[in-house]
Amino acid sequence: IVALAIDRLAVNLGSAIAKIVPGYISTEVDPRLSFDTDASVQRGERIIAMYQKIGVPKERVLIKLAATWEGIQAAERLEQQGIKCNLTRICSGVQAVACAQHSAHLISPCTGRILDWNKVKKGRTEGVEPDQDEGVIACREMYNYFKCHGHDTICMPASWRPSRGAGYDLDEIQALAGTDRMTIPAALLEKLAASQEPLPRKLDLATAKASGVPLMGNGKMNEKEFRLKLNMDGCGTDKLAEGIRAFIGETEKLEKVITEKVRATVAAKA
Repeated sequence: IVALAIDRLAVNLGSAIAKIVPGYISTEVDPRLSFDTDASVQRGERIIAMYQKIGVPKERVLIKLAATWEGIQAAERLEQQGIKCNLTRICSGVQAVACAQHSAHLISPCTGRILDWNKVKKGRTEGVEPDQDEGVIACREMYNYFKCHGHDTICMPASWRPSRGAGYDLDEIQALAGTDRMTIPAALLEKLAASQEPLPRKLDLATAKASGVPLMGNGKMNEKEFRLKLNMDGCGTDKLAEGIRAFIGETEKLEKVITEKVRATVAAKA
């Protein structure tokens, strides 16, 4: 009952947003299912069925999944049913490439979180130029790989940081101008709107196609190769686990609140 209530709450919220804005809305599968392909597929199907029942077509919904191996496999199965997926908690090129090779519709790489990890790992206290920002470099490589090898997967970076430090909040956004899409919070959108600085395009299809990025995983990584490559990427491994833990923590808080309400309702009817 509680799991069903959590999904219904998410769908109700998504439906309300869909009435305000055009385009996609994302609804996340319970992050505790990040290592269970079958359960993730079932929850994704249930979420879509809920949306369709209240008049929101599945074409407007992205099922949000963590980019674990199991999450990527769940996305591939859902995509085969015409259910589009948004793969998240991506902090490594390995995850991004595997998502594209397994037909994910969209990925949300965490530009700023990649920078955070590298700053701590390298003991860096000073900012860097945006072109040396590890998050910017990673997202450019993802975009170039997709275009160079003909993947339709949308690269939509999120999670922004100032590469050069306080006062340079738009650094990463400006450095990735030209990528497919971006998730930008309202405060940064306002700063972009107010800015009079030039905003040259940094990524484009022709340059990406000509980049000659080597093919990874013989065109489609298998599980063993994915797990080995991700294990060798400290940032991807650490940030994936950290992100899943954080979202599970928030889910459990919500679950506790809903459980208390359900128990109170049952007690009142008794």
